[in-house]
Amino acid sequence: MNYLANISFLFFVFFSINLYSSECQKPKMPTDQEWEKWLEQIKIEAYEMNITKKTIESELLNITPQSKIIMRDRCQPESTITLKEYLYYRIDKARIIAGKRMMKKYNNELDVIGKYFGIQPRFIVAVLGMESFYGKNQGKIKTMEAITTLAFDRRRSDFYKKQLFAALKMIDQGLVSSEKLIGSWGGAIGMTQMIPTTFIESGYDWDGGGVDIWNSYADAFASIANYLTSIDKNPWSSNISWGQEVKAPKNLVNIYDSLKQIKPKGCGAVKAQSIEKDLSEWQNLGFKDINGDDLANTKDIKARLVVPDGLNGRIFLVYSNYKNILYYNCSSYYAISIAMLSDEIIN
Repeated sequence: MNYLANISFLFFVFFSINLYSSECQKPKMPTDQEWEKWLEQIKIEAYEMNITKKTIESELLNITPQSKIIMRDRCQPESTITLKEYLYYRIDKARIIAGKRMMKKYNNELDVIGKYFGIQPRFIVAVLGMESFYGKNQGKIKTMEAITTLAFDRRRSDFYKKQLFAALKMIDQGLVSSEKLIGSWGGAIGMTQMIPTTFIESGYDWDGGGVDIWNSYADAFASIANYLTSIDKNPWSSNISWGQEVKAPKNLVNIYDSLKQIKPKGCGAVKAQSIEKDLSEWQNLGFKDINGDDLANTKDIKARLVVPDGLNGRIFLVYSNYKNILYYNCSSYYAISIAMLSDEIIN
């Protein structure tokens, strides 16, 4: 199965481009003089961060802005795909089989790493499978070129300036060689597809050879585990799963507004979740598991309602671990695909 062709087909069939008025147009690129002036200021800021002049000059030498990168960022497609369609292409047979094989092949390493970080190995493998098809598709774009271009562009300049300085620090501190910084157009790198700031914060050297999320599965496993379990305000619990698909009561439309959060904070997918209730409360409201059976009659497990496609679509009750997956990529579709892939590879 050609994974890249599969994804290209997915975008072609199910996504439509939304031309955000003036945003999604061929960008006006800077003149050489404008670019060099901006780049000189970047060099000054990098030097003030104690990044050596040698690294700054060598890494930013001959860097030029890429219009195709700006277009990819500004003209990201608006999704018209449903959850069912998304899962059909994301949790395909090839990805499930490859995940099962990885669980079996690296069973010992995953068991030790999972126990060390306090996370079930299946979630580590599912993230790796979703991000890079278990390391096979890591991207081919030069990271420094991509993030420098996006740091210049006005849309997300502050965010990408942080990524640019982080990438320079990675090289300057000998954490990674310049040649390895190749990945997605958005600056994500390695099997784990982490952005540079996340690499610095969560990249983990498990096997003692330096953090290598490009070639070392042990480091990739540990880095994912470290990231998912290092969110202080939402600790990962290895005693519970991610949640479950459920059947809603017939009066869901009538009670749904009363379940919404008041002045929610966080990204869109976090804000869209309901208030938190324990499973016994959801049971009392008439929610059943997907087979129509009663939910666990317990107050120990808290859950929130998630309706990715609205009240007429599939319904989920998600536990606290689900939020940590959203930190990796704040999309309900993404988080549910990770969760359900993790179920598939152990079944």
